[in-house]
Amino acid sequence: MKNLYTIQIIPEDSTKVRIYRIKRIWIKLFGWLICIMAILLSIFIWKFTEINIRLINSWKFKSDNEWLMVRHAEYEAAFSDLDSIYAIETQVQNILETYFENDSNKVRSILDKNRLAHISSKKVQLDTDFEAEINLNKQNLDVFPNMLPVMGGIISQHYSEKHKAVDFAAAINEPVHATASGKIIFAGTKGDLGLVVEIDHGGIITRYAHLASFATKKGAHTRKGEIIGFVGNTGNSNGAHLHYEIIYNGNNVNPENYF
Repeated sequence: MKNLYTIQIIPEDSTKVRIYRIKRIWIKLFGWLICIMAILLSIFIWKFTEINIRLINSWKFKSDNEWLMVRHAEYEAAFSDLDSIYAIETQVQNILETYFENDSNKVRSILDKNRLAHISSKKVQLDTDFEAEINLNKQNLDVFPNMLPVMGGIISQHYSEKHKAVDFAAAINEPVHATASGKIIFAGTKGDLGLVVEIDHGGIITRYAHLASFATKKGAHTRKGEIIGFVGNTGNSNGAHLHYEIIYNGNNVNPENYF
C-alpha cells in the first residue's frame, strides 16, 4: 500500500464518503508535469519579453538611423559648401599673390591659372548695353526738370489756359534752384514777368520769373539743383512768389506733370 495515496472526499449534503486511491507514480508524474509547465511558461514569458525588447530597440534603431541619415545629408551639404568656399578662397589667395610679384610673366600665368569664371561675349555685350542705357538714362534724367524750383514753397496758383505757369509762394530772397541741367539762354528783365531766368535743357526750356536778383548770367551752364536766383516781387506781381514755366517744343505744358 505504500505505492498508493488515498484521497477521501466527504460532500456536505451527504454522509457517503468517496475514497480515491492513486498510485504514487501518478502523483509524481503530475508534479513533474506541473514543474515542466511552469518552466515552459517561464521560458515563454522570457522569450516574449525578449522579443518585445528587441522590437522596441529595432524601432528606436530605425528612428536613430533616420535621424543619422538626415544629419549625414546635412553634413554632406555643409562639406560641399566648404569645398566650394575653400576652392574660391584658394583662387582668391592665388590672385592676391599677384600683388607681391614683380615678374609680369608669372603674374600673367597666375591670373590665367586662377581665372574664376568664363564670361561669355553675350553677357559682356549685355552688360555693356545695360551700362550704356543706365548712363543715357542718367543723362536724360539730369536734363529732365522733375524737381521743385523752390524748396518748401507752396503752390499759390496752378496751371491753367489763362495762367500757363505754376506760382510758388515763398519769402523774399528764398533760393531758386535749376530744375534740370542746361544753358542759361536769358537772364534779364522781361516786361510784366520782372527779372527772368530761362534755361535751355535741350528741347525743354524752363522759365523763372519775378526774381529779386540773379545768381547766374546768360551763356553760363548750370547744374540741376544749383541756385540761379532768388525769389522776389519784380514786374507785375502782388506779392513775393516764383512764376515757373516749362516750355516743350515751343508750347507751355503743366509743370505739375513733371514733379
